[in-house]
Amino acid sequence: MRAKETSDDIVIENDEIKGENNSPQEEPQVNEQLNETNKENETNKENETNKENETNKENETNEELENLNNKLLRLQADYLNYKTRTEKEKIQTYGNAVSDVINCLLPVIDNLERALEAEITEDNSFKDGVKMIYEQLMGILEKKGLKEIEALHKPFDHNFHYGVAFDAESEEEDGTIIEVFQKGYTVNDKVIRPSMVKISKR
Repeated sequence: MRAKETSDDIVIENDEIKGENNSPQEEPQVNEQLNETNKENETNKENETNKENETNKENETNEELENLNNKLLRLQADYLNYKTRTEKEKIQTYGNAVSDVINCLLPVIDNLERALEAEITEDNSFKDGVKMIYEQLMGILEKKGLKEIEALHKPFDHNFHYGVAFDAESEEEDGTIIEVFQKGYTVNDKVIRPSMVKISKR
């Protein structure tokens, strides 16, 4: 019985020793799994952080590109507006200059027309010379846009005509121009001098 008990004790002791030997082997495996899980979690967090950073950088880049594109479009629009405005101002300045010069020459035209209307019986060569000068001058000015305003027997238009007299006994319709005292002219459809006229008024 002693020997058996001793044997059992030995067996029990051996089993206890085996149990004690098994638990330290299981603990490192659990720790390794925990460490691997922690590493995976850290890696996932880093990846998520990197993705967020990349997304933020892409958004910032897109915003910068959009801002630059908007600035470029505004600059292009400003340039086109400036170009259109300067072209209009250039045309207007040129037109005003031409109108001013022609307006200064209108008295000369008036005098030439009076000279042509005068009766010269002795020598018509003088009248012919004046006529040539008049036609040459009018040809040059017409190329620059000068045009006579039609007035005689036309309805009165305050935009083109300047009424200085009325005739109540005229047979013309009311408001019709029956006499032109001074011719009016336009330059490129802009009135530089209205026609001075007499109007029929009943």
